[in-house]
Amino acid sequence: MKKSLLNTLLVLFGLAIGLMVAEVFIRVFYPQDRMVTWLEMHPEGFMMNSANTEAFQEFGERKATYSINSNRLRGAEPDHQKKRVLAIGDSFTFGLLLDQPDTYLNILQEKLDNTGKDSIQILNAGIGGSGLADWPGWLKAYGADIDPDYLVYFLNTEDLERALSKNLYVLQDSSVIKSQRWEPREWMFSLGKQAWYQALQAHSHMFNLLVKVLWAKVYFEDVTNNFDPERSKVAIPEWRELTIQSDYSLRLGKELLQKLNDWCTANNCKLIITTTGYFSMKNPPEHTYRLYEWLKNEKGKFHFFDNTACVDSVAKGGLQSITIPGDSHPDEQGAKIIADCTARRLFDYF
Repeated sequence: MKKSLLNTLLVLFGLAIGLMVAEVFIRVFYPQDRMVTWLEMHPEGFMMNSANTEAFQEFGERKATYSINSNRLRGAEPDHQKKRVLAIGDSFTFGLLLDQPDTYLNILQEKLDNTGKDSIQILNAGIGGSGLADWPGWLKAYGADIDPDYLVYFLNTEDLERALSKNLYVLQDSSVIKSQRWEPREWMFSLGKQAWYQALQAHSHMFNLLVKVLWAKVYFEDVTNNFDPERSKVAIPEWRELTIQSDYSLRLGKELLQKLNDWCTANNCKLIITTTGYFSMKNPPEHTYRLYEWLKNEKGKFHFFDNTACVDSVAKGGLQSITIPGDSHPDEQGAKIIADCTARRLFDYF
């Protein structure tokens, strides 16, 4: 027994030394930006923020902290004594790599408060990596608890590309049907909520590298088998319908916007569609840009205004001058400009 115990201790000691060496090696030669994960996937395939979560993210010298409440919103809990404006959109709307005070939704709230409209509350439902197709399912699952008076959707440059990639909805003939692409492995997300797992994320470069591999290979199952018509477990479009030559993506985008509008009608709120103002970027993704152009030219179907010209006019150095260096997200100045441009039109609806 003593020999067996000694061998076990030697193995554990050797393993600990090996892990320490690996950690030092990665920190020196392949350093990772540490983060504590705050995202998860609903069993139906749409993305969501984890409820009641404190997280952070590093990017070079930048570090941002995120506080997610019980309604999976960033920041304050809904105040049902006030009119509630639920803002939805991707990582721009969430305010990725920005602390809460610097997000454009927080700046919009401050502007409302300063103009005497403090009876209106802006709620941040933004989700990194989300697209247009994530929101009908999210609203069905969580929207009623928030009971918004206004739903403001910030269209960004890849929203329709993500809708196609995620396959959450498929057009068949003249109808849109629920589908899916990614199916989460629940045990992995449960693991990610454990205190020891998050502690390792917060402190270990090696563990952050491992988590990246797990997210790419293990967290999700592709039930379409990369859109293989013979092996897919769910409905998928034909390959030719995913090309820009087809009008499939535009029709899908219109149907998804209508789903948002229908949800608002059923829940007594007003849908307002705007943009992040980043559509003047070079070579914007074609499917979303076509939907954006349609919204600009469509009169009366949706309440829509575009921030692009305003953002361009204020950002004298172009979008790059208001974007986090080495990244694609607005910096503090960019968020302020988006807020200023949005306020000029949005507050008229309240």
